[in-house]
Amino acid sequence: MASIVQNMAIAVEPLVAEKRNAKIKPSLIMVDNVLAGEDSELTFQDIFTTNPSIVAATGAAVVAATPTVSRLRVNVSDMACVSMRDELKDLKFLGRAQVTRTVAGAPDANINCHVTLGYDLE
Repeated sequence: MASIVQNMAIAVEPLVAEKRNAKIKPSLIMVDNVLAGEDSELTFQDIFTTNPSIVAATGAAVVAATPTVSRLRVNVSDMACVSMRDELKDLKFLGRAQVTRTVAGAPDANINCHVTLGYDLE
């Protein structure tokens, strides 16, 4: 199992880059919000990009914006840690994975909010 730890230094942090013909299968998500000083809402998103070989083969136009799908939303209280394993059994990212942090509905960066993602590639 590979893993990555990110602090939320910016409101949208990339977690795992997309691998051609592989799905990202999370096996662990842990959020440490103890020192953040406020409640956090974290949204784990799947980001898709059009592969140039598909564009060349099909003649499909390249879309300027990359489609984003929210796969999981986690609310973490101030002074709390959250760890998830069993809840992730059906979760997969088909593109690249990123996490977005919001506070009271607005994007918010906080270096003291830490996100750990353990994953396997399928």
